[in-house]
Amino acid sequence: MHDYIQMMQKITGKENRWDVEEMLGDIAYALDQSAIVAITDRTGKITYVNELFIKMSKYRPEELIGATHAIINSGYHSKEFFKNMWATIGRGNIWHGEIRNRAKDGSYYWVDTKIIPFLNEKGIPSRYISIRNDITERKRLEEKIQKDAEVYRVITENSMDFISIIDLEGNFQYVSPTHKHLLGYDLGQLECANIHSIIAKEDYAAFDKAVAMVGDAPAVLEVRVLDENNRVKTMEASLNLIHEEGEYYNHLVVAMHDISWQKESEVIIQDLADNDQLTSLFNRNAFSENLDVALKGRKRGSKVGLVYLNIDRLRNVNDSFGHETGDYVLSIIAERLKDALSTEDIIGRISGDEFAFTTLKAVSEEEVERLTGEIKSCLEMPIQIDEETYSISISCGIALFPDHAETAAELIMMADKALHYVKEQGGGIAKMYAPEAATKTLERILLENELRKSVQLGHFTLEYQPKMNLAIGELAGVEALVRWNHPDLGRIPPDKFIPLAEETKIILPLGEWILREACKQAARWTRQGFKPFRIAVNMSAVQLEEPDIVETIERILMEENVSPELIEIELTESAFADREEMRYTIQRIRDLGIIIAIDDFGTGYSTFSYIKELPADILKIDMSFVKDIDVNQNSRAIVKAIVTLADTAGLNVIAEGVETVEQAEILHGLGCREGQGYLYSRPLPPEECEYMFTNVSKDE
Repeated sequence: MHDYIQMMQKITGKENRWDVEEMLGDIAYALDQSAIVAITDRTGKITYVNELFIKMSKYRPEELIGATHAIINSGYHSKEFFKNMWATIGRGNIWHGEIRNRAKDGSYYWVDTKIIPFLNEKGIPSRYISIRNDITERKRLEEKIQKDAEVYRVITENSMDFISIIDLEGNFQYVSPTHKHLLGYDLGQLECANIHSIIAKEDYAAFDKAVAMVGDAPAVLEVRVLDENNRVKTMEASLNLIHEEGEYYNHLVVAMHDISWQKESEVIIQDLADNDQLTSLFNRNAFSENLDVALKGRKRGSKVGLVYLNIDRLRNVNDSFGHETGDYVLSIIAERLKDALSTEDIIGRISGDEFAFTTLKAVSEEEVERLTGEIKSCLEMPIQIDEETYSISISCGIALFPDHAETAAELIMMADKALHYVKEQGGGIAKMYAPEAATKTLERILLENELRKSVQLGHFTLEYQPKMNLAIGELAGVEALVRWNHPDLGRIPPDKFIPLAEETKIILPLGEWILREACKQAARWTRQGFKPFRIAVNMSAVQLEEPDIVETIERILMEENVSPELIEIELTESAFADREEMRYTIQRIRDLGIIIAIDDFGTGYSTFSYIKELPADILKIDMSFVKDIDVNQNSRAIVKAIVTLADTAGLNVIAEGVETVEQAEILHGLGCREGQGYLYSRPLPPEECEYMFTNVSKDE
């Protein structure tokens, strides 16, 4: 130290020992602020550590002093690494390297390290000073870059995409191995070629235009590419300009994904979506869409005839000769329609034995009727089936645009009404739509027919209206409400089709579908992690009269894997008209574990005198008592009486039609436990319903 001070005095010109020591102190202080410093004796025991060493290692000074650097050894480096380090400094040489250490809390950090030996008079190291700089972030970045490079290599070598780099003239600078694996090209030859060499000539212009348009945003296009055997593959290509400085600055990255199978599938799917597979005619939806386009494209004042036809008694062919023969008859009718009509006319198979076509060239009602008669005669020519001749009978309903309707949906409805009128009269004739023929009876027949079709074709959906706990404002359950969305007639209200469904017993297949769909939704919400709550399903007396209704319910629960406790069945008061007859069936349903609710209580058969006898769990107060409960004392008195009776019978009470906060507060004050109505929510599709109650129903 004395010699070092003398040397510093000569260098600085300072004679005062204390000035030199002060300067050395300043140097040491500056070093302490920027570097991790440690001093060890010749055996490697630590004799000094600065504050940065303590901060990085997270050890206390007394834990470090007297220990060796093994205390921060991360195990990352080999024994050979440290052996070489000690050999270097043992010879009196400075060692420089990068070391990964481990702090006391188990975290790792990297340091750029210099170890400087201090030699005694004999030239042997007597102690070592290590000066380290934290390079943890730099090493993390290097590791990330290395890992990303490896990931990119693996991706490009194993990806199903075609990745290349081209200059602005289209010359390849890089091509991924997939060009060899999937297209068959030699990569060495391809890298010396232009991208035009693999693109179909018809797409040159579109590709070059995309190259010219690339800027800050990528250009995306479909392009056809040829493999080594000149087979065409359709690619979705994305072109991105490289903005970063480097070897490929201002070049383009071209990523192409083979969508050939997708394009082929789209053609097949479009064919399935548009065409009837038996006759190759338009199906119902495609016919409606094409008719809509045709009508919108007509000049003002021009007319279009629409004919709906039905093959009378085709069922007899199916029953006598089998469905294959019936399909043969349908195909013959389709071919005859194609031959009889112009290429401009639209022809479709609307349902099993119904067809529709336009008469675009007809300019008057009389001409449409004449043309329809000619086509009808053509269609009714006998058909040879095996060794027998089958005579065809055709019924036709005709409507004229714009005389009878101004939209495709309305025109279809009018032609269908005319056809139903013909069928009602016995069939076998063609009839133009007439308003006087569209009687209520005909409308009922039409609605019944469409109702049956819609059950088969799945035109129904369920919406769910939440029920809320009035005391704490949390979700208590939902009611499943069926909605009929007819593709042509639009949305038909439940009060119009439910009575008809019950009267015609269409409610049986419809009701079974509703219960199954509600069970599927219950299972779906359970899988999504929502807390269990009941889904209420309405059931009519007609369904309860079915002898196997209990077995049907049990089977659906089992097939959909739904716990009975998640399902609540709401029965209208008409279901309790014959109490003795229904009680046993309802009790058997309850025995399955399903909750039974009496809907619209207070408006029908249910009276206070026998409500305690019914096998039910819940009373739903009709909305007629709720709507004026804030102004009508009688309504309050009735609700209070119902709640009192329900409490006596051990029944829960739900109020329907709650629309205001005041109504909810009054109902809660009267002892009603749950509420349902527009105050909380209108009926919602499942996905919208989830948004509403997700915060109160998801498992914690």
